[in-house]
Amino acid sequence: MKKYTQEEFDAFDVINGVRMCPTGDYSDINAFGEGCSFGVGCSFGEGCGFGEWCSFGKGCSHEGLTNSTYFACDRIGSEKRKTYFFRSEEGLFVRAGCFFGTMKEFENRVKEVHKSTKYEKEYMAAIMLAKIVLTD
Repeated sequence: MKKYTQEEFDAFDVINGVRMCPTGDYSDINAFGEGCSFGVGCSFGEGCGFGEWCSFGKGCSHEGLTNSTYFACDRIGSEKRKTYFFRSEEGLFVRAGCFFGTMKEFENRVKEVHKSTKYEKEYMAAIMLAKIVLTD
């Protein structure tokens, strides 16, 4: 996995106000800035800096959820982005581009927006895998 420097990160393309971040190791990045495709504010919880105290597991707060863990599926959907699935004390949630909501809301949205397409199949397969991975 490629490890990116802050300088490389700052040079990533910004398309429609979203910084397009390829898969990689971002543990040395100090400032994600506006428009990062990791999610709103790109913080994954207050104080989390990809290498400071956050281990992306118990005690971490992704998207403001309590004690959340996550599973990600990359390069799926019509935009070929990474989709994040979270298990937390509040339940199962999904971040896919601008969408953030419950797993059920995401399933309904996928069926509505991508009905009978390749993208519906990709997302539904990712949902099934996420449920397996995130279930104790």
